Amino acid sequence: MGKVEGKIKCATQIKEFNGKKSIGFQVEGKADWLNIYGEEEALNECMKVVKKGNVISFDVDDHNDVANVTLIEEAKQEEHHDDMNNFEDLLDKAHEEGKLMEIRTELIDHNFEQKYALVKATVITASKDDPTAPIRTFEAHGDATQENTGDMIKKHYIRMAETRAISRALRWATNNAKVATEELEN
Repeated sequence: MGKVEGKIKCATQIKEFNGKKSIGFQVEGKADWLNIYGEEEALNECMKVVKKGNVISFDVDDHNDVANVTLIEEAKQEEHHDDMNNFEDLLDKAHEEGKLMEIRTELIDHNFEQKYALVKATVITASKDDPTAPIRTFEAHGDATQENTGDMIKKHYIRMAETRAISRALRWATNNAKVATEELEN
Protein backbone atom coordinates (compact mmCIF):
# COMPACT_ATOMS: atom_id res chain seq x y z
CA MET A 1 0.00 0.00 0.00
CA GLY A 2 2.85 2.38 0.75
CA LYS A 3 3.31 5.43 2.96
CA VAL A 4 0.36 6.47 5.15
CA GLU A 5 -0.16 9.41 7.48
CA GLY A 6 -2.94 9.69 10.03
CA LYS A 7 -4.20 10.40 13.52
CA ILE A 8 -4.46 7.36 15.79
CA LYS A 9 -8.02 6.57 16.87
CA CYS A 10 -7.15 3.72 19.27
CA ALA A 11 -4.32 1.30 20.05
CA THR A 12 -3.87 -1.98 21.90
CA GLN A 13 -1.26 -3.15 24.36
CA ILE A 14 1.29 -5.77 23.31
CA LYS A 15 -0.41 -9.05 22.41
CA GLU A 16 0.93 -12.44 21.38
CA PHE A 17 -0.77 -14.42 18.62
CA ASN A 18 0.61 -17.53 16.92
CA GLY A 19 3.96 -16.97 18.60
CA LYS A 20 4.32 -13.38 17.34
CA LYS A 21 4.13 -10.26 19.49
CA SER A 22 2.41 -7.20 18.11
CA ILE A 23 0.49 -4.03 18.84
CA GLY A 24 -2.54 -3.01 16.84
CA PHE A 25 -4.02 0.38 16.10
CA GLN A 26 -6.59 2.17 13.99
CA VAL A 27 -6.21 5.47 12.18
CA GLU A 28 -9.13 7.91 11.95
CA GLY A 29 -11.08 7.49 8.74
CA LYS A 30 -9.91 3.89 8.21
CA ALA A 31 -11.83 0.79 9.31
CA ASP A 32 -8.95 -1.71 9.22
CA TRP A 33 -6.72 -2.56 12.15
CA LEU A 34 -3.00 -2.17 11.47
CA ASN A 35 -0.33 -4.30 13.16
CA ILE A 36 3.26 -3.74 14.18
CA TYR A 37 5.20 -6.96 14.87
CA GLY A 38 8.48 -7.27 16.73
CA GLU A 39 10.30 -8.05 19.93
CA GLU A 40 8.72 -6.83 23.17
CA GLU A 41 11.42 -4.21 23.85
CA ALA A 42 11.02 -2.65 20.39
CA LEU A 43 7.22 -2.74 20.70
CA ASN A 44 7.40 -0.98 24.08
CA GLU A 45 9.38 1.82 22.42
CA CYS A 46 6.92 1.94 19.54
CA MET A 47 4.00 2.29 21.97
CA LYS A 48 5.43 5.66 23.06
CA VAL A 49 4.58 6.91 19.57
CA VAL A 50 1.52 4.80 18.74
CA LYS A 51 -0.98 6.47 21.12
CA LYS A 52 -4.45 7.86 20.69
CA GLY A 53 -4.42 11.34 19.20
CA ASN A 54 -0.85 11.21 17.90
CA VAL A 55 -0.39 11.88 14.19
CA ILE A 56 2.08 9.44 12.67
CA SER A 57 3.41 8.36 9.30
CA PHE A 58 4.26 4.76 8.51
CA ASP A 59 4.71 2.20 5.75
CA VAL A 60 1.99 -0.44 5.43
CA ASP A 61 1.88 -3.58 3.27
CA ASP A 62 -1.08 -5.47 1.76
CA HIS A 63 -1.54 -7.45 5.00
CA ASN A 64 -1.89 -4.25 7.11
CA ASP A 65 1.52 -4.86 8.68
CA VAL A 66 3.31 -1.65 9.60
CA ALA A 67 6.96 -0.55 9.58
CA ASN A 68 8.94 2.71 9.82
CA VAL A 69 6.63 4.55 12.23
CA THR A 70 7.43 8.26 12.66
CA LEU A 71 5.76 10.73 15.01
CA ILE A 72 4.54 13.82 13.15
CA GLU A 73 2.48 15.52 15.86
CA GLU A 74 1.92 14.57 19.49
CA ALA A 75 -1.63 14.44 20.85
CA LYS A 76 -2.99 17.48 22.61
CA GLN A 77 -2.82 17.17 26.40
CA GLU A 78 -6.52 16.33 26.86
CA GLU A 79 -6.27 13.48 24.32
CA HIS A 80 -3.14 12.01 25.90
CA HIS A 81 -4.51 9.29 28.23
CA ASP A 82 -5.25 5.62 28.49
CA ASP A 83 -8.13 5.44 26.11
CA MET A 84 -9.43 1.94 25.64
CA ASN A 85 -9.69 -1.60 26.78
CA ASN A 86 -10.00 -4.70 24.72
CA PHE A 87 -11.80 -7.99 25.28
CA GLU A 88 -8.67 -9.89 26.26
CA ASP A 89 -7.63 -7.35 28.91
CA LEU A 90 -11.13 -7.24 30.40
CA LEU A 91 -11.31 -11.02 30.58
CA ASP A 92 -7.82 -11.22 32.11
CA LYS A 93 -8.74 -8.61 34.74
CA ALA A 94 -11.91 -10.48 35.72
CA HIS A 95 -9.89 -13.72 36.14
CA GLU A 96 -7.03 -11.99 38.02
CA GLU A 97 -9.41 -10.43 40.52
CA GLY A 98 -10.94 -13.84 41.11
CA LYS A 99 -14.35 -12.38 40.38
CA LEU A 100 -15.39 -14.25 37.27
CA MET A 101 -17.65 -17.19 37.96
CA GLU A 102 -19.60 -17.62 34.74
CA ILE A 103 -20.36 -16.00 31.37
CA ARG A 104 -23.58 -16.81 29.51
CA THR A 105 -24.74 -15.50 26.14
CA GLU A 106 -28.05 -15.59 24.34
CA LEU A 107 -28.85 -14.69 20.74
CA ILE A 108 -31.78 -12.28 21.18
CA ASP A 109 -32.40 -11.28 17.55
CA HIS A 110 -30.93 -12.37 14.24
CA ASN A 111 -31.68 -11.54 10.62
CA PHE A 112 -29.70 -13.65 8.17
CA GLU A 113 -30.60 -11.60 5.07
CA GLN A 114 -29.66 -8.27 6.66
CA LYS A 115 -26.75 -9.85 8.54
CA TYR A 116 -27.81 -8.39 11.87
CA ALA A 117 -27.39 -9.95 15.32
CA LEU A 118 -28.24 -8.86 18.86
CA VAL A 119 -26.76 -10.83 21.76
CA LYS A 120 -27.28 -10.58 25.52
CA ALA A 121 -24.37 -11.48 27.80
CA THR A 122 -24.62 -12.27 31.48
CA VAL A 123 -21.51 -12.17 33.65
CA ILE A 124 -21.82 -13.68 37.12
CA THR A 125 -19.18 -12.74 39.68
CA ALA A 126 -18.18 -14.72 42.74
CA SER A 127 -17.84 -13.73 46.37
CA LYS A 128 -14.23 -13.20 47.49
CA ASP A 129 -14.96 -15.16 50.65
CA ASP A 130 -16.56 -18.08 48.84
CA PRO A 131 -15.58 -18.40 45.14
CA THR A 132 -18.36 -20.96 44.61
CA ALA A 133 -21.09 -18.53 45.69
CA PRO A 134 -22.47 -16.10 43.12
CA ILE A 135 -22.62 -12.55 44.36
CA ARG A 136 -23.53 -10.20 41.49
CA THR A 137 -24.88 -10.46 37.97
CA PHE A 138 -24.17 -8.02 35.14
CA GLU A 139 -26.07 -8.07 31.85
CA ALA A 140 -25.33 -6.20 28.65
CA HIS A 141 -26.27 -6.31 24.97
CA GLY A 142 -24.14 -6.13 21.86
CA ASP A 143 -25.15 -5.80 18.24
CA ALA A 144 -23.38 -6.21 14.94
CA THR A 145 -24.53 -5.18 11.48
CA GLN A 146 -22.93 -4.73 8.09
CA GLU A 147 -22.73 -1.00 8.85
CA ASN A 148 -20.99 -1.18 12.23
CA THR A 149 -18.33 -3.81 11.50
CA GLY A 150 -15.19 -3.68 9.40
CA ASP A 151 -14.70 -5.61 6.18
CA MET A 152 -12.80 -8.44 7.87
CA ILE A 153 -15.52 -8.88 10.53
CA LYS A 154 -18.68 -8.59 8.39
CA LYS A 155 -19.00 -12.33 7.82
CA HIS A 156 -18.48 -12.99 11.55
CA TYR A 157 -21.21 -10.59 12.70
CA ILE A 158 -22.81 -13.02 15.18
CA ARG A 159 -19.51 -13.60 16.97
CA MET A 160 -18.82 -9.86 16.99
CA ALA A 161 -22.23 -9.16 18.56
CA GLU A 162 -21.44 -11.74 21.24
CA THR A 163 -17.96 -10.32 21.87
CA ARG A 164 -19.38 -6.80 22.17
CA ALA A 165 -22.01 -7.96 24.66
CA ILE A 166 -19.47 -9.83 26.80
CA SER A 167 -17.06 -6.86 26.69
CA ARG A 168 -19.75 -4.49 28.00
CA ALA A 169 -20.79 -6.90 30.77
CA LEU A 170 -17.13 -7.46 31.75
CA ARG A 171 -16.55 -3.69 31.86
CA TRP A 172 -19.36 -3.35 34.37
CA ALA A 173 -18.27 -6.40 36.37
CA THR A 174 -14.71 -5.03 36.66
CA ASN A 175 -15.89 -1.45 37.33
CA ASN A 176 -14.27 -0.16 34.17
CA ALA A 177 -15.80 2.76 32.27
CA LYS A 178 -13.33 2.75 29.39
CA VAL A 179 -14.81 1.64 26.09
CA ALA A 180 -13.57 -1.65 24.69
CA THR A 181 -12.19 -1.56 21.15
CA GLU A 182 -14.61 -4.32 20.16
CA GLU A 183 -17.55 -2.02 20.98
CA LEU A 184 -16.52 0.53 18.35
CA GLU A 185 -18.00 0.63 14.89
CA ASN A 186 -15.71 -0.88 12.28
